[in-house]
Order: sequence, then C-alpha cells, then structure tokens
Amino acid sequence: MNLFEEELMLQKYDMQLRYGENPHEKAYVFGRPQFELLHEGKQLSFNNILDAEAAWSLARNLEIVGGGCVVVKHQTPCGVSYLKETIADKTRCVASALSADSESSYGGILATSFEMTIDIARSLKTFLEVIVAPSFEDEAVEYLSKKKVRLIRPLNYTAYVGKIAFDSLIISERRCDGQPTLLFGRPFDLNEVTFALIVAEATRSNAIVIVKDGVTVGIGGGQPSRKRSAWIATTLAAQNAEGAIAASDAFFPFTDGLDILIKAGVKCVVAPLGSIRDEEVLTFAKENGITFYSSPIRVFRH
Repeated sequence: MNLFEEELMLQKYDMQLRYGENPHEKAYVFGRPQFELLHEGKQLSFNNILDAEAAWSLARNLEIVGGGCVVVKHQTPCGVSYLKETIADKTRCVASALSADSESSYGGILATSFEMTIDIARSLKTFLEVIVAPSFEDEAVEYLSKKKVRLIRPLNYTAYVGKIAFDSLIISERRCDGQPTLLFGRPFDLNEVTFALIVAEATRSNAIVIVKDGVTVGIGGGQPSRKRSAWIATTLAAQNAEGAIAASDAFFPFTDGLDILIKAGVKCVVAPLGSIRDEEVLTFAKENGITFYSSPIRVFRH
C-alpha cells in the first residue's frame, strides 16, 4: 500500500456500493457523501453516484434561470428543460426533459431543482435509475418506493470536480456564473441564452448545445473536435435547429464549427472569446446574420 492509499484508507466511509465502474471491479467511498438516501430499490453503484452528482450540479445551476430539470446518462445531459413561461408547469417541465432525447433518457438519472411531488412522480413513465430532488413529498416517496429507483435528497455542499493523477487527487472549483453579453444581432431571450450556456457547462468538452423554447434539442460533447460536436448537435436537432440558440463551452478556433450551426438554421450563438481568430469568427457570424453573445467565462469540462 502506497502513501496515497494509506491516506485514503484513513478517510474511507463505511458505505457499500454494488460495484465499481464495471461489475468485476470493487468500489469504495472516501469522505461522507452529502446526500440522504430516501429509497434504495437496488444498491447504489459507483456510476450511480457520479451520474447523480452530475445531474444535481446541473439542476442546481438551473436556478439561475428560475429552475428546471435534467436527465443525465454517463455524466452527460441528454435532455434538459427550464421553467420558461411556455413550460412553467413543473410536471410538463419534467416531461419535456425526458422527451428531449427519449431513447437516451431510458435508464437515466433525473434531477429537478424543485420538489418531487406525487403528481410528478405519477407522470413518470420511463425507467429511471435514480431521482434526485431537493425535497420529496411523502406520497411521492411512498409511490416511487414501489419501484427499483433510488431516491436521493442532496444536502448543502460546495461543488468541486476532481480526478486521480500521478498517485494524487487533484480538485478544481466548479462554478457557473456571469451573464452573456450581446455583441451584435437581434436580441434573444437572455434566460434562454443563459440556459444554453448552463447546459454546455455540464456537457463534456468539446461541447455544443442547441436549445429551443426552453428545451435542449441537440447536445454534442466529449469530442476532440468542436466541429464534430457541432455536427452531432445539429444532427440530433434536425429541423429543430431552425431559429434555435447554440452554446459553445469554449471559443471557436475556426469558422468551420460555426458554419455547421449556421447551415443547420441556428440564429443565435453564445460562446466565450479568446481565439487568435476571434475577429475572423465574429465577422463570419455577422456576415451570415447571426446574433452573437459573448460568454464571460469558459465552461470547459473534461
């Protein structure tokens, strides 16, 4: 046992996990997880906890635009909606997130920024591994406890991201703040623009997120090429990209990724600046009639 392992063993928390990242691997918990497990239909696994935390971090950030919900699969959002005027009903908000990518939502993790009520619980028709919410009605817990789903109520904690590298644990703050600034073009709903950026923050880099009417319609991420992420997002969005808003988690190094979004029908883009080709990219956007918002922060996630 090396020094790192010895230090970790001193902090090991007595919580049994079903298995590690794969069924043949063991898993351990160090430090006390900041959540209350209200129901455990099946024993929690390593992946369940990571997915639940990814979903909750995004759901909590949605409070910036008034609240919403997210479905996560493999620590990646596959459907997100917020409480826009047209989907202000919370049950409808959940349904919109689940149907944004119904194929991927199956077996996913649902997190809401608002209470899980009995009405919302009864509306859930797809199989979910975990449901995360700041609170649960007693009736909702009773109803959902008849299923194999796990119910998690997070406690108050500060979000960090971290990985093990070179036999050490490295961590970073996780923050999503600041408001996009309109550079040129026709103004769009600022909440909708901010919503797109919030989802990009929760998506693996390189991330391109397309939103329309308060719901994600195309999410591309986890690619070594921003152009490839744009292609994935627009392919998933299909005709829903027309007139939509797209967010990029970092600057466009070339015009090629932006060109894919424009050709798909996207009319508004939000992204941070910082490329040596910023002037070229912005000129290209302006010439193609695109509204461009500058993000005050880069939200790159590995």
